Amino acid sequence: MKNVTIFLAALVLVLMLFLLYGATQENAKIVFIDVNRITQEYPKMVELNERYKADVQYYQNKINEMTKELENMQKSGASQSDLEKKQAEILARKQQYEQLIQNEYQPKMQQVIDEIANKIDKYAKMMGYDYILSKQALVYGDDAYDITDQLIKYLKAQ
Repeated sequence: MKNVTIFLAALVLVLMLFLLYGATQENAKIVFIDVNRITQEYPKMVELNERYKADVQYYQNKINEMTKELENMQKSGASQSDLEKKQAEILARKQQYEQLIQNEYQPKMQQVIDEIANKIDKYAKMMGYDYILSKQALVYGDDAYDITDQLIKYLKAQ
């Protein structure tokens, strides 16, 4: 899920730049959100993460089966050549499975992150906010300006 962190950082940066250029008032309305909480509690992201974990577990079980086969081959005295072939097969399958997972879930994650970003943009405009910053990027922020809970309620209602 390292990609999620990268996507979240990019999302925050894009949102900050977009909102920074859109603010023209002297007394800008600035609030902040906990981006991690929002993505962790967004229903579509929760569902996607559950499917991701299930698929990862499915492929891990397949790798575990192949590893057991390798162990059985070792116990039965298989040749070094056969053992090396089995190890190479396990490594190739593991890489193949990782690539399958990445190819399937990276676009889906990006789609959900884009959806969240669009809804945050809509929410900011509706509420009249000039800036929505990421709590993770703040050195200090008064909790009175933390709108994470309100935004989560809004996102869940959409």
